[in-house]
Amino acid sequence: MPNLIMTRIDAQIICLLEKPFLTERLFLNLYRYTPHNCLQMKTSNQLLRREYFNVSLLLLLITTTTSLAQSTQSTFDFYFPKAQQDTLNLHTRQLLLNLAYQQIPRIKNDSVKYWNYSKIMVTAGMLDDTVLFKNASRDALNQANSLGKPKKKGDVHWNYGAYYLKQKKYDSSYFHYDRAYKIFASINNNYYSGKMLYNMAYVSSMAHDYTGAEIHLFQAIQNFEEEQKHKQLYLSYNLLGTISDNLEEFEKAIDYYNQAFNYIPFIDNSHNERIEYYNNMGLIYHKLEHYDEAIKYFDKGLSASDPKKSRPSLYAKLLDNRSYSYFLKNSNSDIIEPMNIALALRDSIGDTPGSVMSRIHLAQYYAKKRDTITAINFAKQAFNLASENQLNRDILKTLALLASIDVKQSVGYLKEYLALTKKLHIRERSIRNKFTAIRYETDKYISENERLSRQRWWIIGAAITISLLLLLIYWNTRQRSKNKALIFEREQQQHNEDMFLLALENKNILERGRNLERLRISEELHDGILARLFSVRFKWAFLELHGTTNNLKQHNDSINHLVDIETDIRNISHDLRNELIWNELEFLDEIKNTFRERSEYGSFQYRFHYDNALQWEQLPYLSKTNISRIVDEILQNIIKHAQATYILAEFTLEEDLFTILVKDNGKGFKVNTTHKGIGLKNLKNRAEKLNGTVILSSDIGYGTSIQINFPQKL
Repeated sequence: MPNLIMTRIDAQIICLLEKPFLTERLFLNLYRYTPHNCLQMKTSNQLLRREYFNVSLLLLLITTTTSLAQSTQSTFDFYFPKAQQDTLNLHTRQLLLNLAYQQIPRIKNDSVKYWNYSKIMVTAGMLDDTVLFKNASRDALNQANSLGKPKKKGDVHWNYGAYYLKQKKYDSSYFHYDRAYKIFASINNNYYSGKMLYNMAYVSSMAHDYTGAEIHLFQAIQNFEEEQKHKQLYLSYNLLGTISDNLEEFEKAIDYYNQAFNYIPFIDNSHNERIEYYNNMGLIYHKLEHYDEAIKYFDKGLSASDPKKSRPSLYAKLLDNRSYSYFLKNSNSDIIEPMNIALALRDSIGDTPGSVMSRIHLAQYYAKKRDTITAINFAKQAFNLASENQLNRDILKTLALLASIDVKQSVGYLKEYLALTKKLHIRERSIRNKFTAIRYETDKYISENERLSRQRWWIIGAAITISLLLLLIYWNTRQRSKNKALIFEREQQQHNEDMFLLALENKNILERGRNLERLRISEELHDGILARLFSVRFKWAFLELHGTTNNLKQHNDSINHLVDIETDIRNISHDLRNELIWNELEFLDEIKNTFRERSEYGSFQYRFHYDNALQWEQLPYLSKTNISRIVDEILQNIIKHAQATYILAEFTLEEDLFTILVKDNGKGFKVNTTHKGIGLKNLKNRAEKLNGTVILSSDIGYGTSIQINFPQKL
């Protein structure tokens, strides 16, 4: 539920042209204010006699309803609307409002409590229940503080300002509007802070502090322009026009009124604003004594105005001002009847300032007609009415008028006029000094806020910087720890790999030693034992031996047995040699096999060229292993990324520098912008193990070339 933000609450001020902002739309909805309400608030007093007859019945109904109420909130919702009914007398409404106020502490929801206190606060101000207003205001402020909502706290001060404005305590009103402004400005609510600036300007203008009022208005206009609030811009320029009018700077006033008029097309339901503009312009030309021009504007306003549809106070003002212009123009038109109609309408709706002004005009009219008694009577009525309502400017006008009409007592009226003028000057100067002090405190408050804001930003910046620095140090330390762990893990893996390869190499060396030993045995069998057996058998076979047939047969069988032994030894020797001779092209053959296998599932053709095969074969076992892994990685990357159809591989040796060159006709990539993957890092790491370097070149659409160079002596 929106907060209830006050306007100038009493009926006669609501009907005036110059009014501070209504705080929120709900205020209008809550109190159902229409142009007719001013009339109703006056005419409803005719029902008072019947009301007293029904008070007892109403109180009985309240008591019964209270006993049947199901909750505290429902009880509040019963009392509060009753307190707003203007058909009841003031005392009854105050009683109902106090009953509603007593229900609030039992409500559990703090937010609902706040809104209910705010509603009580506003209505108590309207009903002139000062004690209840102060109690509800205190409770609303405490509730706003407990809720921790600055906006609600600002609303309470806003209501305070409106209440004291109604009481014509301008210094107190200004103080609370200033407090509300500071709160709204601190939460960057430009719209509400602009409204507070407008209300402070209005209060300043009422105390004749026109310079301060203009300063506030220009600040408010800046806020409203940022928020594009056309109604508030209209009101701000309209008040600037009124201030310039009071300062008799009529050209400036016309300019400000015209600027206000420019915003009327952008305002919804701007009928009354347009009529106000016509009245204001008419008054300016009236003061410039351009009565014909003034009457034209008053006529425009009257033609657009209807007391039944527009504000009756505005209609009465136009009617009285036009008649007064005709009067000063010395026109023969009948002006007394419209002036009397305006007076009657103003009296009926309780427009006290308007009623005073109508009586002043009638007094001037009858004075000119030399009906002195009637003129004095109207002037005294105006004086008494202005005095009762503390309309000091009108009091001075009536005193000056009485001094000019009532010659016998003119000296007394003039003395009273001078005394009141002096008193008002002192009072206004005191109020202006208070306004200045509050503005000075506001400037100090703003400066202090700016200083604290800068300090807060410096602290925040320093905190963020320190936090980022600590975070960076933490991240860097953690990253370094991770890097160390990764390096250690990689070194460990490398160590394990090296140990494994070394073990393989040792095993290979051992196996080679065994093979060489077997080859030596094969050679010994073939070249040594077999040769000697052959020599023995050959010599034995050609010996001429004599003996029995059986002995000769045994001799021949022995020779044949030797032949079989020679055959077995020769077969064993050949088998050992065929299986164990070291193939000098085994490493390069392995590379060829790798290309052949990859080409089958990679769908590419290749050409493998090499020279100085012996030097390649004589490389250390670990170097051969790294070269094999390099070739595997290159072919894997080509198959995975390059989409190549042809690969050229060259293994060359020039000037003690081994070179491995692999080119493909794939799609290529941008070397400088492409993030290096783990495959390229592995190539570099293995090249470093060979004490070599990797040269990579590639262009999009032209394939990739990888060249690895390493020295002959590793």
